[in-house]
Amino acid sequence: MTDILDPLPASDLKINSHAPHPPFPWTAAIPPDWVLLDTNPESWQRNAERIVDDRFHGRRLRAAERRAVLDFLEQLVADCQRAGAALSMVQLGRMSTGAVGSAGLHLGWFDSAPQPAGLTLVRQSLSRTGTVEEVETPRGPGLLHRDVAFTVPPGALTRVRSTVLQLYLPLPGTTWTAVLSAATPHPELERVLADVIVAVARAISPGDPTDAGEPGEGADGAGEPGDSEGG
Repeated sequence: MTDILDPLPASDLKINSHAPHPPFPWTAAIPPDWVLLDTNPESWQRNAERIVDDRFHGRRLRAAERRAVLDFLEQLVADCQRAGAALSMVQLGRMSTGAVGSAGLHLGWFDSAPQPAGLTLVRQSLSRTGTVEEVETPRGPGLLHRDVAFTVPPGALTRVRSTVLQLYLPLPGTTWTAVLSAATPHPELERVLADVIVAVARAISPGDPTDAGEPGEGADGAGEPGDSEGG
């Protein structure tokens, strides 16, 4: 894992057109060793299979492992569609134990109109469990909420502990808040995931809010700040 971020390639960008996002231009970046996840109902399955084959190219992946990874991606896509994530990315690979590891990171948007975006509104919406810390970014402070959830991963029979991270970044001068969500059941990925979610948040940059256009043209901001979930 590297902390160097790459601009998102326009040719590979898979924006969920049905998800809320600002009616003005915005940019983001992701670590080069993560891949964009297609959540389109008509194409996600082919994309998921290609991701697995590309990420484990030349490395032996048992049939049961491949099925478990594809089940994880299928559940991740369903979570993204349900939560209204505008952009999703995934990390797959071998853990130090030899097991296949996975983590997902998602970007969603919340429109608080007519109230301006701000940390006060975010704090009011946060769960009372977990911990909260303030994160400095070039666009101003954000809030990182860290909690724990117990879920049954795809292919598993028992519940496991997962670290869940959500970072809220209000864009000053607008009614829009970027919501980054991530989760992993692998303890050795927790610190990496925290570093990545902060790095991606710091790379988010709005264009001119008065200049409506892609990628958010015509979008409306439904939902609450805490609705998105990582996978």
